[in-house]
Amino acid sequence: MLDNGPHHNHCAHEENRGHQTWVRTGALEPHDAFLLNPCVTMFMHPVPVAIALEKEFFRVLVGFVAARKAPALPTADIADTVVLTMSNAVIASIYDSEKRWSSEKVFRRMESCGMLEQFIRCSTVPQPGDHLSVSKAYEELMMCVSFLKKKFKTGEPCGDVVLRIMDGTDGHGRKRPGIMQKLKTIAAYAEGDSMGKLKICRYCNKMETSEEFQMSLMKCSRCKNTFYCSQECQRADWKSHKQHCKSITKKEGKKNDSLQDTVLTFGKQNLVAIMVKLVEVCDQIGLKKGELLLEIDFTLNAKGKVPALEDPPEFKIKESRGYFEGTRLNEPDWFFKKVDPVVYKSNIKNIIPALKDQFSRMTPTHLLCFVRYPDGASCYRLQLMGTNGNQWFTDGTVDAFRSAVKEEDFDPLSRIFNVGQMQAIRKELGISHGIGEPTNEAMDQVRMMLNRMGGDFPLSMDM
Repeated sequence: MLDNGPHHNHCAHEENRGHQTWVRTGALEPHDAFLLNPCVTMFMHPVPVAIALEKEFFRVLVGFVAARKAPALPTADIADTVVLTMSNAVIASIYDSEKRWSSEKVFRRMESCGMLEQFIRCSTVPQPGDHLSVSKAYEELMMCVSFLKKKFKTGEPCGDVVLRIMDGTDGHGRKRPGIMQKLKTIAAYAEGDSMGKLKICRYCNKMETSEEFQMSLMKCSRCKNTFYCSQECQRADWKSHKQHCKSITKKEGKKNDSLQDTVLTFGKQNLVAIMVKLVEVCDQIGLKKGELLLEIDFTLNAKGKVPALEDPPEFKIKESRGYFEGTRLNEPDWFFKKVDPVVYKSNIKNIIPALKDQFSRMTPTHLLCFVRYPDGASCYRLQLMGTNGNQWFTDGTVDAFRSAVKEEDFDPLSRIFNVGQMQAIRKELGISHGIGEPTNEAMDQVRMMLNRMGGDFPLSMDM
């Protein structure tokens, strides 16, 4: 009979030596790295991710990373592996063809085992290039409004680690600018700022959230609904703005903010459908995107339903000028009392001039938006920007969607959207993105790898 005692002692000694090396240098022993590196590819499919979550793989990985006490972090290559492992797992789970996981559910699981906290820390380590999956993971995270408000506030592990990174007591010394911009946005969201609101200088169109323009915009003290980057811009725009500027109550201001947030959310959630409709209408009537308007209706219709809240949501793409030019002077045809009495009564004196004003200040990155709601109507220059800095309502994006829809050429879109977004776009357009069920042989390789890390999975050949 073999004596296993010395063998176990030897293994324990090797394991302890490896742990000491890790704590001291942040580098894994070669045999440990050999096990971890394949996880980057393995977790591009939702099945291995589900198995890893069930068997506490991520909790073990968190223990490894956390052993490097703040602000110490793993070496750049290991930090990159950790970040890619989690970001790939998140994206694979969210875009699972069976839709078993929502974005918030995935992040809840990652937060509960500590993985989200360590992902944030490791993502600050400078890398030679930016990975699309990491940007997409952050983008998905920033869309989880209630989760951010709950788990990224002060006193929560994720909230505290973001604050430590901000004040320099955690994270890498030379933090990645793109990641820091995302963390600043997340911190602002957690503190209750309007989710996803793009504050734009009314005069020069500079955006508060753009990386090249990080100063805070000033709010008009009278209407509290218009922003400027400087007093010079405010003075230059006053002749135009004074026609629409009026004092509003705090309650009215909150209502305006809430409605604008709703419009932004609608635009983000229905981007593909909006772009496809824009392509269709542009080609039908021969106008460009800048001459069209998106109408969103949050009022009850004759059937007792709210068009914007239908599944799928209903909206209209129409010619912009039709909303402020008609057969009657300053009263477009759609605005007659008999057609829209509520809007007519409450907004007729303001909405037409506002629509004309917004239309006159359109830029190539905006889409004019007219919103009906129970108390009246409002108009906006809708602008959406991805975390990669790309604007989503440009003529170039419309042309890219036209190529995808009419020619099934997805190359132009792939230069605008990242891999995760492309998968979602293809899926919404009814085009498979090529991820099928894994073969038994591929899954056996996954099972064997997890077994070496402490799992106990039978192989298909043994079943």
